[in-house]
Amino acid sequence: MPSIYELLHQDHDKVKKALTRILDTSDGAAKTREKLFSEIKQDLEIHTRFEEEVFYPQFRDAKGDEEAEDAVDDALDEHAEAKGMLEKLSSMDKSSDEFLETLDELKQALEHHISDEEEEMFPEAREALDDEKAREMGDRYEQMKQGAMAGGR
Repeated sequence: MPSIYELLHQDHDKVKKALTRILDTSDGAAKTREKLFSEIKQDLEIHTRFEEEVFYPQFRDAKGDEEAEDAVDDALDEHAEAKGMLEKLSSMDKSSDEFLETLDELKQALEHHISDEEEEMFPEAREALDDEKAREMGDRYEQMKQGAMAGGR
């Protein structure tokens, strides 16, 4: 049974690889870009919702200090920025250079966010939350993903 850290890390890798795949497509690959972008958007919506509703509050409560508050506030700001870019990208022509430029900006923003989470927040969360809690969150996250994939969003 994977912990929440393993599941979130897997998501991070999947999204980074998918973004790179889109950026590596040729100009005539609008359908491929559309399909990959749609998958990325859905994955990120589920991922950010879980972090905002479950992971961040439990991390903040377990740590109970100003440093945790600041880390969560920063993460929420970064989520808002990414959501704004996703909305902008949704309405763009997937064959345009502007789409690729904006997607690259999203990729850079997400790489920064992922680095903050994996190098700072996750190690602190591992200290503040016991293994059982991490596994429970992992189970809850998998259920949330399955529900969303089955159209239960």
